[in-house]
Amino acid sequence: MTNEIIISNATDLIRVSASDVLAIKAAGNYCLLYLSDGNEHLVTYQLGQVEQMLSQQLGSAAATFIRIGRGLIINQEYLFVINLPRQQLIVRSFDKVQQEFSPPKEALRELKQYIEKRIKNEQTNE
Repeated sequence: MTNEIIISNATDLIRVSASDVLAIKAAGNYCLLYLSDGNEHLVTYQLGQVEQMLSQQLGSAAATFIRIGRGLIINQEYLFVINLPRQQLIVRSFDKVQQEFSPPKEALRELKQYIEKRIKNEQTNE
């Protein structure tokens, strides 16, 4: 059974597999959903509201999504590059569809440390 995210409002309904979501970026009072096939969808919810939807609909599977700063949520499975000097974050799907973001340096630094710590923990548990 796949984990699906359903985002519905008065006029639209978007139903997408969680594994198809590369990232979700705040755009004022809206959000842009970036999908692994290269499509983007504008949704009429703020990032915090979408974050709550992920948690409610996916339960523990929502842990694959991580919030970076105030304006971005990424699917950790697609994390490709963190470049602190360039203030660059790239997520890339298995089909090589990629999106580049420029979150705050401090948020990138924290993400890098989190990923390094997680990798280190996984290696010690093997």
